[in-house]
Amino acid sequence: MANAKEELLRSTTDALNRGDMDGFLASHTPDVKFHVPGKGPIAGDHEGREGVGGVFGKMMGLLDAPPTVDVHDCLANDDLGVLLVTMRLTRGGKSMDVPVTLVFHFRDGMVSEVWFAPQDQYAMDGFFA
Repeated sequence: MANAKEELLRSTTDALNRGDMDGFLASHTPDVKFHVPGKGPIAGDHEGREGVGGVFGKMMGLLDAPPTVDVHDCLANDDLGVLLVTMRLTRGGKSMDVPVTLVFHFRDGMVSEVWFAPQDQYAMDGFFA
């Protein structure tokens, strides 16, 4: 039986894959923090639902199509969660599959902080350059 936080992470990812940004953001606390490493245009610390929505909007504006997130595994307890995913990105007619680890903190039954860690940061930065 899946943990409630695991179900939250899977439903949040499903909302993102459907392009349901309102549904995606509804699972995050109003003061959520989203950390994206690197030197590319989406890198940085993004705060609040507006900041997280803004970085996803910026990313989608740079891509030919919304990213697709394929979940390989999800681990979660009441405080922390980890998603192992592959993101498919398409830009300028070129596609890239990026293995990513996402670490989540929970508060009040919602996502309160996210650490985004692509397996190959250099490739990710180059793709968005």
